[in-house]
Amino acid sequence: MEISDESSSPAVSEDPFEKEIRAIFQDTLGLIHIALVAHYGLEEGEATELEKDLYVWFVRFCMRPGNRSPKDSRPFLLVACCQFAREYQRYVVGSGIRETDEKVRRILEREPADVAHDFSKSLELLSYRHHPDA
Repeated sequence: MEISDESSSPAVSEDPFEKEIRAIFQDTLGLIHIALVAHYGLEEGEATELEKDLYVWFVRFCMRPGNRSPKDSRPFLLVACCQFAREYQRYVVGSGIRETDEKVRRILEREPADVAHDFSKSLELLSYRHHPDA
């Protein structure tokens, strides 16, 4: 999912804080997509729609008074991703719309924060690989 710039007017420049939020989300989007599709078993279209909802949530979360930087909020984004995916997939499977396999059943039984913690290890590895001193 590419975050579009269509909503901003060409005459108005984007706030630097909003730019940072967008950049952090974009940097995390690959991991989010893997979590939604490969681990939670969502279809591509479902994942794209949830990614849009996650972006709106992340912007609002980062804009809250007293919130830390968007980079420091990234772990909360991963927890929200897992929570969104878990509840959505539980609904789809629970209502009989879709069957699921054992791998997805196991991840649905886990707490979203625990799954997100596992994903954050991947994010730490990615950050380490992109660090200029690494």
